[in-house]
Amino acid sequence: MKKLKYLFTTLLCFSVSVIFAQNYVSKVSRDSVSILNARTEVLKMASKVNQLKLSEAKQEADIEKQKVKIIDLRGSDKDAAKESDRLADALKEGKETDMKKAEKMSKKASGTAKDLKNALEKLQKQIDQVEETRTTIQTEERKLASRSPIIIYKN
Repeated sequence: MKKLKYLFTTLLCFSVSVIFAQNYVSKVSRDSVSILNARTEVLKMASKVNQLKLSEAKQEADIEKQKVKIIDLRGSDKDAAKESDRLADALKEGKETDMKKAEKMSKKASGTAKDLKNALEKLQKQIDQVEETRTTIQTEERKLASRSPIIIYKN
């Protein structure tokens, strides 16, 4: 008889626990679900803004590298131009008789001038890209500022 009572109470406990386990009471209202979805969109937008800021920082670093390269090119351009002028003056005065050397230096001077021009154009393109990225960041930040959902929980 005791075994039967024990078996019956055990069976009753399991059946009651199964019944209660199937009832789910939500802690968040349906309106709050839409607010949560809006919040995830806001977080995605904030992530996008942060990625844009990272790319802007990388572009800024590239600009700094390009500026250093331009400074080096300006120095070598001045040196090549001075050497070319010196050789041209020496040829005019008759002190130098090697025409090939003078030609080589003039080609080197024009080559460094072309390299400097290309580097300046590349720098300008990079600056334009950074400005475009900044305007995109400002646009995304304005969009982000217009959204700020509040999460409401049931008690």
